[in-house]
Amino acid sequence: MKTLKLFSSIFTMFLALVLLVGCNISQSYADKINKAAEKDEHIEYSEVIKKLGEDNIVDLTAEVLGFRVGVVIGVKGLDDKEALEEKIEAGEKVEGIIVTIANGKAMSAKYGEINADDLK
Repeated sequence: MKTLKLFSSIFTMFLALVLLVGCNISQSYADKINKAAEKDEHIEYSEVIKKLGEDNIVDLTAEVLGFRVGVVIGVKGLDDKEALEEKIEAGEKVEGIIVTIANGKAMSAKYGEINADDLK
């Protein structure tokens, strides 16, 4: 029984570590996007979506004349603008990453608290 509990504990810690490392909604990913933009080596929109995970993004971009423009907001566990608005209106602290997209490329990113003004 002790062996089973020990194994379960180790497995749970490993799983938590994998989930934390695998999620790119962080200050370090925002820094990576900004550094790439400074070098004019912008990260593509599709890569941003893939790295943040489709289940963790509110995609406020549109395709205009063949180019993707707008903002992608990454919040762990949220993929819907309405759900994000509800959390903000309820006064919950919502942290995430906001990535500005132009010409299908990440131009800048900011990690921190997200408020109603970020959704406009």
